[in-house]
Amino acid sequence: MRRIALLVLLVLPTLVSAQYQFRSNTDIPVTLDDSELMLPWTGGLNSAQFLKFDLNHDGTEDLVIYHRISKELTTFLAINNEYVFNADYPSMFPPEVEDWLILKDYDCDGLKDIFTSTPFGIKVFRNITTGDRLQWEEAADFLRFDSGINLQVNASDIPGIEDIDGDGDLDILSYRFSTASTIDYYKNTSIETTGECGALTFIRETRIWGGFEECNCNDIVFGGVGCNPGGIIEPEEPQGIQQIEHAGGKTVLPLDIDGDGDMDLITSDEFCETLYFMENVGDSDNAVMTSFVSFPEFAPAGFFIFPSAFYEDFDFDGVKDLVISSNSDQNLLNQIDFRNNVTIYRNNGTNTAVDFQPPSPFLQNQMIDLGETTFPTLGDIDGDGDLDLLVGNRGNYNGSEFVANLFLFENTGSRLAPEFELTDSDYLNLGGAELRNIKPQLVDLDGDQDLDLTYFATNTSNQPALFYRLNSASSDQSISLGEQQTISLSLDEDDQPYFSDINGDGQIDLLVGNPLGALELYTNSGGLNFTLASEEFAGIGNNFDRRNVSAIVHDIDNDGTRELITSDNSGEIRIHSGELSASFEPDSISTNIAYNSISSYVPTTYGVISPMAFGDLTGSGLPELIVGNNRGGFYYLDNNSERGNTTGLSAIRVEVFPNPARETFFVRTDVSSTLEIYAMTGQRVNSGIEINGNSSIEISLSGLSPGIYLIRAFNGTNRPTVKRIIVER
Repeated sequence: MRRIALLVLLVLPTLVSAQYQFRSNTDIPVTLDDSELMLPWTGGLNSAQFLKFDLNHDGTEDLVIYHRISKELTTFLAINNEYVFNADYPSMFPPEVEDWLILKDYDCDGLKDIFTSTPFGIKVFRNITTGDRLQWEEAADFLRFDSGINLQVNASDIPGIEDIDGDGDLDILSYRFSTASTIDYYKNTSIETTGECGALTFIRETRIWGGFEECNCNDIVFGGVGCNPGGIIEPEEPQGIQQIEHAGGKTVLPLDIDGDGDMDLITSDEFCETLYFMENVGDSDNAVMTSFVSFPEFAPAGFFIFPSAFYEDFDFDGVKDLVISSNSDQNLLNQIDFRNNVTIYRNNGTNTAVDFQPPSPFLQNQMIDLGETTFPTLGDIDGDGDLDLLVGNRGNYNGSEFVANLFLFENTGSRLAPEFELTDSDYLNLGGAELRNIKPQLVDLDGDQDLDLTYFATNTSNQPALFYRLNSASSDQSISLGEQQTISLSLDEDDQPYFSDINGDGQIDLLVGNPLGALELYTNSGGLNFTLASEEFAGIGNNFDRRNVSAIVHDIDNDGTRELITSDNSGEIRIHSGELSASFEPDSISTNIAYNSISSYVPTTYGVISPMAFGDLTGSGLPELIVGNNRGGFYYLDNNSERGNTTGLSAIRVEVFPNPARETFFVRTDVSSTLEIYAMTGQRVNSGIEINGNSSIEISLSGLSPGIYLIRAFNGTNRPTVKRIIVER
């Protein structure tokens, strides 16, 4: 048997680590509405769950966000009372996190543990971190109560995990798994049975915690009356694992908002628009609710459907605030505006006497967030010599209809230092065409050495089509696109098309990633007539764990050979190396490509959809990577790849000092190089400055106006490096 396994390994492509190296960069400026964003490249927010957690063990709680729609974690370090995006930590959380995430310390060791969804109810991971890297061990495959019955929670719900009875261990509140009208109270018996808080043993104390039943939106009855005549009926509990879930989701947020020592309740329903608050007029042993209000009363928090609430100190003032987000796992009826689905009610009172302020934006207004599913492509659209960013999206609800747009982010920096500004939010006026899922690509479609535009989209009749517009401008002019034309090819709306000359015959071919995971190749027989040549190009066939595949072709390591890069439902970007052809079989597949300062190179952990665009935005000779997602945002990744780089195995090390400078400054490099100085407009102001390796030279700033300049070091052997210097007077 071992001999057979070895043979299989020999014929499969090798999975290679750290051949390609990419690292998140959030410093590239982006301007919207004349305001520079603070968090432009952090991916956007859709159905976000907000949690506080000390990621780096500095004693200050940071921010962890679980995105229910994309099934993805993003992390922000709390530095000087600001949230700073950090891409190192998501890969350190268990991949089993699903549907919802709660971070609470169940064993009282000072470290918050993980509670998350499983098909059997609630899965628990214990935090066993001892060093810099987060570490976890499975504490419970699923929680049980009484005589071993699994403690079921609907996957659409968020349960309440809190010390309900005040005895020091964590209890659980969850709407009934089948009827979803009353709340089950699962009491933790750890303290009672062991004297300690880490046993995770539960009994079901009651099925009607608080004595209320939700009948419908804005219809909650109290005192055991029940929605139906005869009052609330407690059915017998089936033994073993239950399989029938209630329709629609619920959220439970227990909190002592009035400081009287018992838990009040904020709750929501998937089919309702507002949060509901119920004050506990009983005590910690016997919760009694007698009324409800939409919450907060002065400005009820809500969306088209399913608001959810999170209660933590989010603004660093020591007092807990209320952050609201949608908890929907999809845009039901396409009527949620995911561009504006996160707000904060800041608490100007105390934790026991709250004083919530009117709602204001929280984080999302500092991000690129175009609503839903972004499809990026790069090209010099305005003819100024640098790469601009053109983006399609799935669409947005504008109050009457759901339509997609093309967004033009013009590169207002230079070919060495990109800066982006949203200059057109309806490029080509496609919003009036009432399309959705616009997937653009700038590509030389007709072989005349300029960039044309293709876009795949679906109309209001649910008919997808592959469109193109040919460019009649020369390479140094702004793109001039002709009339819309259509390529005759039958594709499905969720397909991901990408044009590239795969077989090397000078004709543009077409790769199509399909939602089931297969990558298809259509070859071009001339005149944009495409024929299916492979249903599993590069050996990529239907795969449940790698659905929603998208592909791109680019020489990402500057070795003269193009790579095939794919992303899929797993969130993992894979680089397939080898000589491309119609019968391409990769020599190797690289997965550990994301640089992590704590654990070296790891697979990416992006969401279920991650369309990509490559382009050399910094003049380094290696293309940077922009990754879209289904949260309406992007990630920007620097390319530090070294394998196969024809300009050397390492970048030139450059030191610039002092910085800022006034009259002169010094440059030091580790290898002999030539220096050029550029203004931010891209104009070269000095060139041909020679410097020996491991030595410094002094450069005069005479004649240069105050501002920011770029120093580029190159030598034809190593990878060029660009540094900024600020000139003052």
